[in-house]
Amino acid sequence: MLGLLVTATIFVVTVGVYAGVGLDTELDAVFFTSGADRTTRLYYTDKAGNMVELVDDRISGSENALYCSFDEIPTDLKNAFIAIEDKRFYDHGGIDWGRTLSATWDLVRGGERHFGGSTITQQLVKNITGENERSVQRKLKELIRAAKLEKRLSKDQILEQYLNVVNLARNCYGVRTAANAYFSKEPIELSLAECATIAAITNNPTKYDPIHAPEENRARRDLILKAMLEQGMISEQAFQEASTTATHLTPNEKAFSGRTNSWFADLVVKDVINDLVKVRGMTTGAASQLLYCGGLKICTTVDPELQEILEAHYADGSNFPTHSDGRKAQSAMMIADPDTGDILAIVGAVGEKRGNRIQNYAIDAKRPSGSVIKPLSVFAPALEKGLITWSTVFDDVPKQFRSNGAPWPRNSPNLYRGLTNVSAALTHSINTVSVSVLERLGCGSSYRFLSQTLGFSSLDPVLDTGTAALALGQQQNGVTLIELMGGYTALANGGIYSNLRSYETVTDQNDNVLLSKEITQHRALERDNAAIMTMLLRQVTRQGTAKSMTLTEQVDVAGKTGTSSNNCDKWFIGYTPELLAGVWYGYEYPESLSDVKGNPALATFDAVMNQVLSIRPAKKRQLDTEGDLVAVRYCKDSGRLMSEACQHDPRGDRSEIGYFKRGTQPTEQCQCHVLISYCSQGGVACENCPPEECQYSALLRISRSFPRQVKVLDAPYTYGGPVIKKEHHLTNNEPYYVENDRSKRNVGVGMDVIPYNRLCPFHSCTDNFWRRRQGERIA
Repeated sequence: MLGLLVTATIFVVTVGVYAGVGLDTELDAVFFTSGADRTTRLYYTDKAGNMVELVDDRISGSENALYCSFDEIPTDLKNAFIAIEDKRFYDHGGIDWGRTLSATWDLVRGGERHFGGSTITQQLVKNITGENERSVQRKLKELIRAAKLEKRLSKDQILEQYLNVVNLARNCYGVRTAANAYFSKEPIELSLAECATIAAITNNPTKYDPIHAPEENRARRDLILKAMLEQGMISEQAFQEASTTATHLTPNEKAFSGRTNSWFADLVVKDVINDLVKVRGMTTGAASQLLYCGGLKICTTVDPELQEILEAHYADGSNFPTHSDGRKAQSAMMIADPDTGDILAIVGAVGEKRGNRIQNYAIDAKRPSGSVIKPLSVFAPALEKGLITWSTVFDDVPKQFRSNGAPWPRNSPNLYRGLTNVSAALTHSINTVSVSVLERLGCGSSYRFLSQTLGFSSLDPVLDTGTAALALGQQQNGVTLIELMGGYTALANGGIYSNLRSYETVTDQNDNVLLSKEITQHRALERDNAAIMTMLLRQVTRQGTAKSMTLTEQVDVAGKTGTSSNNCDKWFIGYTPELLAGVWYGYEYPESLSDVKGNPALATFDAVMNQVLSIRPAKKRQLDTEGDLVAVRYCKDSGRLMSEACQHDPRGDRSEIGYFKRGTQPTEQCQCHVLISYCSQGGVACENCPPEECQYSALLRISRSFPRQVKVLDAPYTYGGPVIKKEHHLTNNEPYYVENDRSKRNVGVGMDVIPYNRLCPFHSCTDNFWRRRQGERIA
């Protein structure tokens, strides 16, 4: 037998020498700091400038671990673990060669024990590093690390660390958590029998779970008590009393559930790990271990009051629509300080949060943005380049027709307005104008503005650089809510883009700064242009797609709605003078939301921000629109100064006030309105109309031609040149300038109204004229 053991040992050592070449066996000292609480703590800065801990958001080596110092752990509990797990713990140097040789022999025979025989020191190494691979290399690393650790820490220090990370079933890690969970006690209050009950779990947490398997746990508990007696740790009397005592559990369900951190804590964890990798050059694994086991101090940007409002609102499913099939969709929301980029509150899903680092729709879900991206991808960069102004006019008609005859792009609602200025286009989210502006700007300039100036990283450099993605928000890859929020800081903060941040500093246990997240900003837009964009977006909430908002009764709000293709995603991002907030709403897997009226994202923004203002009254009620701007009254159909002809538009006053960066305001008069003679009989006057029955009116000089007829709101008011003296064959519903039936072109028709620009039906030689002469009734 001895010869076989020696042979097995030689085998393991030989394999280890070859397999272990180049192995990284170093351990970061921060993971094994003696006597230190390795719980990472989060803080916020209160109004007085004091650092206050977020006590419900402590982060430890597991989701449910409470640290317990060596002095707080009773001797019986320490001895119970030593007796059953590593009776020579205080004698070996981290490796119990007797148990190792036994495990090696089992490996050579067939490997059924999977490298059993680990000492408490080895188990600590495995628990801390998380390495559990069944390989000779991993086992060799564990042995070497255990030996090194014994030289760094005392036995008591190693035992303390071990008893705070050991898995004790049911999401309990460490002896304090287990004492709280199974007996509703602190460790120091445990009886001998209770200590042995907890120690019995660790060999196989599932098999020896005292709630699920009380008999198996009781048998192992008694085995531990006997081992403690044989090793001189307890007296015969103590053994008899404990072994004959029934296990009386008093479970604490709250302790079992573990600590579920807030959505904000999840964000901080993700950001810190990412920055440790990026800034400190750590591996993701090492960064994660440092965060969870390093006892760090993180100063966050959270506003606890705002976070509480968000979490309470989202935890209550009744705050969100119930769809026709009885289901609830998902949603996410963020609130930030646009002046600094500080994230103040975040929630990642609807319903009670039931775990840590779970799917967060605010930062993880990439979804098509719909129109909410238009101010960032189209209008702001075009304004910055001087390609458009407030009053620039485009023709809201289809740009092209698909092979099936369908017009593109479509608007929502599904209608075309005709001549439309930039102000109206943003107010009513008109897709055709967005496409026209992008044509001037160029897809390359738009994409670079998003990706380089505003920090968008989710856009695919190939699939998301076309018109549909940039002008209409129909991205293939999608964007995240947090990216859109970052982009909107440039609009809300006078043209200054701010990198969003969830924390300010990260320090270690000795207060050494590991990470410092300074406010990082750069100018994305001139202040004047940012002020114009804010005023344009303010109109959205006053008279546009977000006019149902009630928050505007209390404070200025600028913002933009968005709906993706097939109504699968709803968005709203808006800002007040002090806060920026954004909401996404949709299903986990995209499907239509058309069975719910309105925009649930807008409704959520309105409800939450009204609550915010109720506890945090606005210091400023007016948005910052300062700049070297001039206000000019202009013709909304041409974008130019009002002319005499504009005064005769039959639709009434066509003037409105716009705001312009000085030097870009309109200086020329409208050439779009054309004065015509209009007969009191209800049509454009012809040569037969008596002068006394005619008066001046005005039509719009615009030329259109479509392969199929299209309904356009201003089509009944268009001008097609002077009336030609000839016999006309026109119906009562056609413009005066349309040619005879054989060569007629499609110029657009109104929305089910008799066109104002029809030829006088009473005096002209139209079909109606001949019918009148024949005594037929004219409509």
